[in-house]
Amino acid sequence: MADGIYVALSGALAQSTNLDATATNLANASTDGYQRVRPIFREELARAANADPNSRYTALSATRLDTSRGPLRATGNPLDFAMPEKTYLAVGTPRGERYTRAGSLAAGADGTLRNTHGDAVLGEDGNPIKVGLGAGALRVDESGQVWQGQGALGRVKLVTFPQPENLTHDQGPLLLAPPAAGNPAQAQGPLEIGQVEESNANVVGAMTDLVSASRTFEAFQRVIDAFRDADRKVVTTVPDVT
Repeated sequence: MADGIYVALSGALAQSTNLDATATNLANASTDGYQRVRPIFREELARAANADPNSRYTALSATRLDTSRGPLRATGNPLDFAMPEKTYLAVGTPRGERYTRAGSLAAGADGTLRNTHGDAVLGEDGNPIKVGLGAGALRVDESGQVWQGQGALGRVKLVTFPQPENLTHDQGPLLLAPPAAGNPAQAQGPLEIGQVEESNANVVGAMTDLVSASRTFEAFQRVIDAFRDADRKVVTTVPDVT
């Protein structure tokens, strides 16, 4: 079997992962606070014994988070806020602490301040922020302090990471911090009140990436089929001289 089929196969596998990432970006193009994923490819030399030393193989080394800020949408809601670039809001989930760029809050039925996805908003002490139901209007100021009437309830937990591009997606706009992202450090804002950050993955761009990845994957498939056809012809037409 020709070594070239393995080169084509490596490219097809890498593009398959690229398709998955691009499809996820497209599906979340309208999800507030979502940050798109960018696949990172690398070229590898042939390492196997007896392999062609001039062969080059494609490998997907990792995916990286695009931490650029998405467009802002004005809402006028005093519990909506946009954060500085590379700053994240900490929330509590059944799976542990997670991070998000989606800063749209509301009081939950249990008196816990929650984001629009139902996750508990954490204060700087790491505990969920509690509100008094019917005790007055809620608002957030530029420092992240939550107010109810004239009373301060606590400042939302805002964090930054040494390597935020290594954050990984958990669910929707929620992000998980693996060791590669580094330890979270407290951040202060300032916040832009009455604004919501939209997804930084737009539909047109994601569709373009999806079409490009699909065509590249199909091209690798055609190359693989060509190698298989060539091998089949060799097996069926070359006489056995043994």
